[in-house]
Amino acid sequence: MITSDNTPNLPGWIDLGSPDPGASAAFYGQVFGWTSEQLMPDSPDGPGYWSLRKDGKSVAGLGGLTDPAAKPDWMTYVRVADAAASVAAAEAGGAKVRVPVMEVPGEGTFAQLTDPSGAEFAVWQSGGTTGFEACCVDDTMLWAELWTRDPAVAKAFYPALFGWNVEPYMEGAPEGGGYDMWTTRPGDPLAAFGGIMTITDQVPIQDEKWIPYFMVADADRTVERVTGAGGTVLIPAADAPPGRLAALTDQFGARFNILQPAPMG
Repeated sequence: MITSDNTPNLPGWIDLGSPDPGASAAFYGQVFGWTSEQLMPDSPDGPGYWSLRKDGKSVAGLGGLTDPAAKPDWMTYVRVADAAASVAAAEAGGAKVRVPVMEVPGEGTFAQLTDPSGAEFAVWQSGGTTGFEACCVDDTMLWAELWTRDPAVAKAFYPALFGWNVEPYMEGAPEGGGYDMWTTRPGDPLAAFGGIMTITDQVPIQDEKWIPYFMVADADRTVERVTGAGGTVLIPAADAPPGRLAALTDQFGARFNILQPAPMG
């Protein structure tokens, strides 16, 4: 599962590119109770960067968009032992580099890529900063889901790059495709950390993307807070085998999902 430990080859961080970081911080504060702390000021070289926190622990990052034409969205980072080696392996597997390997002095090294099916992702080599200080608890990231039109490509690319395994979860999803899980140990439910959602004409998200799931105590109340803060509902809250979930956007269109886990036992 996703962890705050410095475990390589697992999702270890997310951040949001926003046209108005202050407004985005206010939105997620209203929805999840997050607070924000500016870590890097705006400069001629680019917009600033904020840490988003829950109960004082870092749960996500927030930055301004460097390209005014860019689409606001969440970026999922996978922790790696060697960012340069991971980028080279990704390129050999058909990925394209969007942001080359860059060092954040004293914190770590990152790069941003596009996988062979068109989904954007990033890698993070820890230095002073590991990534999540809290996850898999209420109002933090729980699950990483890849939406793709070409699941076969994804199932070849990511296992080759990160050593992931694919485990079938649902053979016949309502929208027509199956649903598979990313896991480090097939057969162990606690080892799963994400999923693969096949894009069809019937689903409301039509571009390849990694979408974060945030764990919540009450999905319906969270949806109310989202709409009250100016966000939108892509898929209304509904019950599913893992719990009650919904697909949402913030006020600028950045997509995220929520899950209220089903009671255990």
